[in-house]
Amino acid sequence: MHPLRRRALVVDDNADNAESLAMLMRLHGDEVRTAHNGVEALEIGECFRPQVVLLDIGMPRMNGYETCRALRERAWGRKAIVIAQTGWGQTEDRQRALQAGFNAHLVKPIEFATLTELLASLDSERIEEGSEGPDTA
Repeated sequence: MHPLRRRALVVDDNADNAESLAMLMRLHGDEVRTAHNGVEALEIGECFRPQVVLLDIGMPRMNGYETCRALRERAWGRKAIVIAQTGWGQTEDRQRALQAGFNAHLVKPIEFATLTELLASLDSERIEEGSEGPDTA
C-alpha cells in the first residue's frame, strides 16, 4: 500500500471503466468517488475535494477538456492532480490535454502499475516544489 491515502475522483461515461478503476484504487487504500460526466464531476468535487482526478476526455454534456478547465477555476481544483484517461493517444491529444490543465495523459486501457508509478512521481514533484501534498486527515 502506498504511504499516502488520497481522495480520488474517477470520471468516465463508461460506468464499468469508472467502477473498475475506482475498485482498484480503493484496494490500494484510496478514498474514491465516481462520476459519469463533467457536470457530475464538478458537483461531486465541490463536496469531496479530490486530490486526484482521473478524467475521461470523450464524454457527453461536457468533455474532459472543458471539465478540466472548469475544475482548475475552483479553489479545490487548482492543486489537484488531474490525469487524462482516454483512448486518444496521438501527440496532439497529449498536447491538448496539457494545455487544458491536465498534469498527465494516460491511454486506455490504463495499466494500474503505470498509474501508481505516475501518481508517486507526481506526489514527489509536488513535495519537492514545496506545494502541499495530499492531506492525511
